[in-house]
Amino acid sequence: MDEFFRILCDRTLQLLFACWGAVCALLVPMFPFAIICTLLILADCYTAWELSRRVKKKYPGHASGKFKSQEMGRVFITLIKVFAAIVLASLVEKIIFEGATIRLPNIVAGAVCFWQVWSILENESSCNDAKWAKILQKIMIDKTERHFDIDLSDLKDMSGELDEKIAAEHKEQPKSNAPKKTKTKKVKNENLN
Repeated sequence: MDEFFRILCDRTLQLLFACWGAVCALLVPMFPFAIICTLLILADCYTAWELSRRVKKKYPGHASGKFKSQEMGRVFITLIKVFAAIVLASLVEKIIFEGATIRLPNIVAGAVCFWQVWSILENESSCNDAKWAKILQKIMIDKTERHFDIDLSDLKDMSGELDEKIAAEHKEQPKSNAPKKTKTKKVKNENLN
C-alpha cells in the first residue's frame, strides 16, 4: 500500500511540474515585453510622485506630496491588466492568427509603452515652469489638480450650486426683440380642366 501512495505522489508531482513547465514555456517569450512595460509603469509612478512633491512645494497646504498606498494598488491593477493583455495577445497570435506575420504582443506592448511615455511627459510638464514644459502643456493635460487634497463631494456640491445659479440666470434673461420668423403655407396651383 505504501508503494502505491509513493507512486501516486510521484506521478502527481510529475504532472504538476509538467503543467508548470508548460505555463513557463508559454510565458517566457513574453517576459521581455512584460519587463519593459513594468519599468515604464514604475517610471510613470515615480514621475507622478515627483509631481505631487512639486505641487506641495508650489501650493503648500493643498497637497500632501506623499506616495499613497491607494496609488500603489492602482499600479498593481494596471500591471495585472497589462500582463493579461500581453498574454492574451500572444495566445490570439498563436491560436487564431497561426502562421500570420502579425505580431500582436509587440503591438500591445508598443501601445502600453506609448501610453506610459505620454503619461510620464504629462507628469514632468505639469506644475513645471521650464520652457520645454510650457510647450508640452499646450498639447498635454496638466495633472496638477489631481494632486490637490480636495474632498470630491465639496466639488460636486459646488458644481451643483453653480449649475443652479447658471440655470436661474438663464431663466431671468429677457427675451430678445428680434422678429420671429413665421411659417407660410405654400398654396398648390391646381389645373382645372
